[in-house]
Amino acid sequence: MSDQMFSGVQNERLYEKIVVQIRKLIDDGKLQPGDRLPGERVLAQTLGCSRTSLREACRVLESEGLIVSKPGGGRFIQQVDQNMKLEYKFNTVDLIEKTAVIYFLEARETLEPKIAELASQRATAENIKKMEQVLLKMEEKLKYPDEMVEADSSFHLALAEATQNFVFVSMMETNLNMNRQVRKQTLHSKKRYLESLAEHRAILEAVKARDVKGAIEATHIHLLHLRNSVLGIN
Repeated sequence: MSDQMFSGVQNERLYEKIVVQIRKLIDDGKLQPGDRLPGERVLAQTLGCSRTSLREACRVLESEGLIVSKPGGGRFIQQVDQNMKLEYKFNTVDLIEKTAVIYFLEARETLEPKIAELASQRATAENIKKMEQVLLKMEEKLKYPDEMVEADSSFHLALAEATQNFVFVSMMETNLNMNRQVRKQTLHSKKRYLESLAEHRAILEAVKARDVKGAIEATHIHLLHLRNSVLGIN
């Protein structure tokens, strides 16, 4: 497989452009099931992007089942059953429709309290340190509005990692990626972002204290406020 099939990407939201390009290469048959993608360093140089942007794009493609990562073996195009394939190609207008957003919220309201419960029971010192670092980064991102959503996502993924169950991590990544545009709408205000930061702190403190009930309750409060924000309820 030649690196020349990839073209450079520019401008903001690079990971989205990378996702679109790789999807097209798959659709056009230029990337076939079983093909190994070039190494991360080489592919990032070919695309003209950072390795961070490339990793974000790969997370999206993995959540869609288009590529698979093999420990120590790189990333490969995955065989997709077209009859079973879920199309996640929502446009922004559809995503912002409140009726659509509610489905994402329902999924999170089902998933995240259980994640908080298990994280309270299983979180290691390393998990807790990572969540604390994420919250510090969330405070820093107040200076960079365009990056606030990414910082918010990092906390939820770190919490999922604390369950020691990779399935929860994958499910959270899928939900957060699919709901990214809507989350930019709900976290655009500094006031709501600060509230969200405080709610994350409450969840973390409960996890650190091994307070299962408190972690679940703090998660319910966070998701209720998110729902109210989406629906425009003060």
